[in-house]
Amino acid sequence: MNQNGSQKLIARLREQLSQFPDNRMPFSIYMSSCLYDVEHGYYMSHRPKVGRDGDFYTSVYVGDFMAQMISRYIVQRTAARGWQPEQVRIVEWGAGPGRLAAQLLRALYANDYTPYSYTMVEASAHHRTEAEQTLVPLLSAQTQIEWWDMAEFQRCASHSPVIFIANELLDAFPIERVRWATSQFEQAYVCWDERKDRLELIWGPASSDVIQWMKQHQIHLRNEQIYEAHISGTVWLSQVMQSMAAAEMIFIDYGDITEELTASHRMNGSLMCYRNHIASDDPFAAPGEQDLTSFVDFDVFKHVVLHTGTGECIVYPLIHQQQFLLEYGIMDLLQSHADLNPFSEVARHNRAIRQLLLSDHMSERFKVMRISKGPL
Repeated sequence: MNQNGSQKLIARLREQLSQFPDNRMPFSIYMSSCLYDVEHGYYMSHRPKVGRDGDFYTSVYVGDFMAQMISRYIVQRTAARGWQPEQVRIVEWGAGPGRLAAQLLRALYANDYTPYSYTMVEASAHHRTEAEQTLVPLLSAQTQIEWWDMAEFQRCASHSPVIFIANELLDAFPIERVRWATSQFEQAYVCWDERKDRLELIWGPASSDVIQWMKQHQIHLRNEQIYEAHISGTVWLSQVMQSMAAAEMIFIDYGDITEELTASHRMNGSLMCYRNHIASDDPFAAPGEQDLTSFVDFDVFKHVVLHTGTGECIVYPLIHQQQFLLEYGIMDLLQSHADLNPFSEVARHNRAIRQLLLSDHMSERFKVMRISKGPL
């Protein structure tokens, strides 16, 4: 997308604002438009988002090591549940351009594990087209490759055991920005400032739904402290959990527990914007041209799993991504060599593993939540 595209999205947002009382919209609706507007949303556009030419990196762009560890997780959990691979449907939600899907299927096939199907859920038509091209070399394998939406997932997910994968998905749900001020909850709204000729954030009394959600999840804030409420994400997860009868689920994302996200050193929340590998905290700098994201509160999502009446569920202790990688044997992939050339294939291979484990504290910020659903 170019600046013209951003201006078109701003025009659309201004039209949306006129439909709200006082010409202001909840922050979640603004964020949803910026990310998922059909024509001008960030995730729906054709521009690269991930990798050198995009705005940020994910673990699947640091070799295929994450996919290999997830494949070991799948093999282990399938055996523990007494499932046969040919019974299992792997569902990847938020599959993007299909890079993880291709890496994971290759790793599974290398371990003689052929699932019944690999099902992807992806809102972006552009990403789906990219994924279909990426997966062409794998179409001759026995595994069915399918595309679902939420409606089809709700109809069919209970028909077979599911391995559910969500890699950096939860942080992409629109959030409400909430703060405690003057002895009450307030929420962020977006309006148009005629004097500044730009979109602005203002605070107002929180809606009853937001207040109820904050109380339900026991979110206690200090005065003037901001918190990102993943309301739409919890609604989505409740629907997902209700749709499956037997499942093993893995969520990989950056975030923490409630106590950490509401600690005294986190007064301004965790909302961040990424564009051209530069981070900022201005959600209005380039609507539709930058990623908007925030830390995931894993305690909240755990609460949803355990308290929505979705049947027998186990949420395993939250672990760092580094711990997950080590637990499933990433160190086994290091290769010994005496080559002093730092650009040799082996050197690059080993450096990528170290980067995934240590670089920029990625493995500390990223957490892994694993869930079992159904009789064990």
